[in-house]
This record gives sequence, C-alpha cells and structure tokens, in this order.
Amino acid sequence: MKIFNTRYTYLWVFLFAFVLCLFGIGDSIIYILDEAKNSEAAREMMVYGTYFKPTFNDVVRTDKPPFHYFLMIIGYKIFGVNAFGARFFSAVFGALTVLSTFVFTKKHLGKEISKITFWILLSSFYFIQEFHLAVPDPYLIFWVSLVFFCYIDFYISQDKKILWLLYIAVGFGMLTKGPVALVLPSLVAFVHLLLNKNFTLKVILKYKFLEGILLALLISFPWFYMAHETTNGVFTEGFFFKHNLNRFQGKMEGHGGIFLITIGFVLLGMFPFSFWSFRALFESMKQKKENVFIFYSGLVVLIFVAFFAISSTKLPNYTMPCYPFIAILLAWYFKKKYRRNSKKGELKLKYAEWIVLLMISLALPVAGFVGLSLEPQLVGKTWVAFLLIFVPVGVGVSFYYYIKLHLKISFKLLIGTFMLLGLVLFGIAFPVLTKATPVEKFKEMVSMDRPVVVYKRMDAAFPINFNRTYKVVQSITEVSIFLEKYPSGVVMTNTRNKEELKELSVFKEVFSQKSLFENHTTRVYEKGINSIPE
Repeated sequence: MKIFNTRYTYLWVFLFAFVLCLFGIGDSIIYILDEAKNSEAAREMMVYGTYFKPTFNDVVRTDKPPFHYFLMIIGYKIFGVNAFGARFFSAVFGALTVLSTFVFTKKHLGKEISKITFWILLSSFYFIQEFHLAVPDPYLIFWVSLVFFCYIDFYISQDKKILWLLYIAVGFGMLTKGPVALVLPSLVAFVHLLLNKNFTLKVILKYKFLEGILLALLISFPWFYMAHETTNGVFTEGFFFKHNLNRFQGKMEGHGGIFLITIGFVLLGMFPFSFWSFRALFESMKQKKENVFIFYSGLVVLIFVAFFAISSTKLPNYTMPCYPFIAILLAWYFKKKYRRNSKKGELKLKYAEWIVLLMISLALPVAGFVGLSLEPQLVGKTWVAFLLIFVPVGVGVSFYYYIKLHLKISFKLLIGTFMLLGLVLFGIAFPVLTKATPVEKFKEMVSMDRPVVVYKRMDAAFPINFNRTYKVVQSITEVSIFLEKYPSGVVMTNTRNKEELKELSVFKEVFSQKSLFENHTTRVYEKGINSIPE
C-alpha cells in the first residue's frame, strides 16, 4: 500500500490504527465491570475535584493509580460524560502502540517485516478490542511495550536519548498500573543480559539504572504520596498489598486456574495468527547471535507468559503488553518461511495451524448462536450470530489460495476477514447486545425522577450510566424507612442471597433483568399495597 511509501508513513500508520481503535467506541454503553468502575471513578474524581482520592460510588477505590483517570477526565471535558469520552484516549494509545511497534520494527528488521507486523496487529480483533475499553490496560500496554522496545534499542544502538525515554515510560507505566511496569521489564532485562553473559557492572552502569529509577519516581511517586496522605494510608494498603502482592500470591475475584489458561488467553488475543506463534517462538530462540532483536522479542514473550502463568490471578489482559512482540515474531517467521518467489515444489506447506483455524472459524457462528440462546434476554437477538458466517468463508478461501501457493493473496484475505470481524463486532454486534443490559431495562421501566436506594449491592454499570452515586443500605428496615419517606421511590439490588431476596418479596417487583453473560440479576422493587411487613 502507498501509505508505507510516503514521507508521511508514520502519520498514516497512526491514523489507520486510530480509526480502527476508535470505530464504534461510543455505540455500546459501558456495562463491563472493570469499565464501569474505572470510568465512574474518573467521573467522581472530576466532579468532586479529588485528584488524589479515587472513589467508586463515594467509596475509596484502591484498585488502580490515576493515569487513565486523568485521560478519561480530559475525554469527559471534551466529549461529555459518556462512553465515547471515557474510551477516546484508549483508542489514542492503541494507535500509539501500533505506531511504536511499527517504528522500532522497521528500524531493526526492515520495512517489509514492519508492514506485516502492522497488519497482524490490526487483524487481531481481540487485541484491538482492548483499545475500545475504558480501562487502564490500553495505557499500560503502550508504556510497557515502549519500555521493552527502548531497552533493546539501547542495547543495540547505545543511544542515550532512547535510554531516557525508557525511564520516562517506566514512570508513566507505574502511574498507570504500579510496580508491574518496572518489575517485568527488569526481569526480562536481567534474563537477557544473563543469557548473553553481559550481566556485569560495566553494562549495568551504561543503563544508568539509579538515575533512571530516580527519573521514573519523580514522575510517579508524588501522586502515590499525595494519595497516601489524602486517604490516610488506605490507598497505599489497598493498592500495593491487596491489588499487587495478593493478586500474584492468591486468586482474586474468582480469576484463577491452571497455567494453560494464560496460554489460552494469548491464543485468543492474537487470533487468527496465534497458532503459528509456537513455531515462530521456537525459531526465535535460535537467533541469539544471528538476530538480537528477534531473540529478545521471543524472550519477552516467554517471560511474560511464564510470569502470569504462575500468578494465582489470571486475566486475559495481563499478557497483552507482549502481544506486539508476538506480532513481530510472526511477521519475521512468515517472511523467513514463505518467500515472495516461492514456487511449487520448493516450499513444504504445513497445514496443522490452518486446520485448527478452520475448525474454530466454522464453530464461531454456531457457538455465538448457542451462547446467545442461553441468555434469556438475548433470545430475540440470536440473528447476530449469523453475521459471523463470513468468517469461515473468508478463512476457507484464504486456505485455498495458501494451498495454491498464492501466499500474498492468502495473507491479505485472512487480514481482511478478521479486520472485518472487528468492525462487525464493534459496530453492530456489541451495540445490539448491550441494549439488553439491566441499565437499559431500568431506563425503559423506571422514571428518572424517582428516588433510588440500593439494598446490599448493585450492578456497577449504574453510576456511570446515570451520572450519579447511590446510597447503599444493609437492612430491610432501612429499605422500609426509605419507602416510607419516599413513597414514589424504588429499591434496586443484585444480591444473590436467597434469604435477602425473600425479605424483599414483601415489596412489589417492578422488573428483574439478568446481567449479560454474568451470574447476577438486577431487581427493582417499589412500595406495594401490602408491602409493609408487620
């Protein structure tokens, strides 16, 4: 494409990636738990002016540092308090991640591999989806991957400007998600230097570690200190111990499992090309002397996946900062194995990955139909699954051209199929499905001017979607007092406790709506004729 052959190549790379990351971000309401809590915390920070005290529903939130909150606040001020404003800068940082990957890959591996890497990243729809979310991970992916790129670039070039950029990225990475932005790059650097027999005082001094850490702390430490003082130590204890140390040592919020789950997350994250990553990774480990950049990329992937495989808490987004390096390995492997001038008889084709990809592609519409059928509120929307029929068709045609050794056409078809899948999901499927959330049902069934109280707990999506916080009560007596004071009021809960639901049965149920793909139901009650318990 011409965008790779102009003086404005980097600008076009950024804009192309930005449009894909931006597409559809305002069409779906915020409903996922993490999105809801992060975007609401940013809203409360903006409304209350408490920039050193993150809260969710007026309770101190210690889960994350503030970098993404600050960017969301800017988004709110520009676009309003809505899904688009909350997600806008996630898209920006997605485009920056693709751009930085392209720049460093082109510098060290050449234009052709950087182009292939670019298309692999953009067709990895699950990876691109992360940049459609109002969570801290889009920012962390950029900062941590930039740290990795700067490290190996300095190792090769000894350019001191790159070294200072490395520590600036560490500082903002810590301001985004804490110590992980320093710990994992340091671990990879340690192993890399050790394997190359360069772990010496002379080399360490070249990296100006002490000066660099000081720079990183100058960026991040002031906010952590002010948060500690403002919350009387609550943020420090909650964030550094509960949400960092405890997440590694113990399973948090039910997100655990065997180490294979982490590998499964990676296969999903880099789908459809992920199945070739095993061969690419194996080949990269042979490049210790021949190709420093490729060997290091493989090392980043191995250590990142191993680290989170042994972590007790496992989530799909944890390994995403290493995905740019998987894309690089794949691009390098494809260029190495499938030469442009390959002729029949000179190239030994391998079919294992294609067979797996075909099977999954064929199962995709079926699995979508079954999954939607299992959700009562989505039974009428099962037609969405049929939008995915083009995926197995695209994969099948791509495989045909692969067999015929038209490798360039095969690659383009596979890229196009899964970029289109992303557009269909972001632009049609997700907006349709999110219409069946409890939030939308509440808008339909309950007048906005009615007073609301929460009994025990609620769906986290309510505060950000209604731009307000809710009073939470813990007893049925408090519920009765509220309804006596506000006869037109409603009581909202998503408790799963059967005894608590039995207590609420004395009130008239307005509606109940199960949350999408989660095991809790929002129920709303009002004062009925015989509602007051004796």
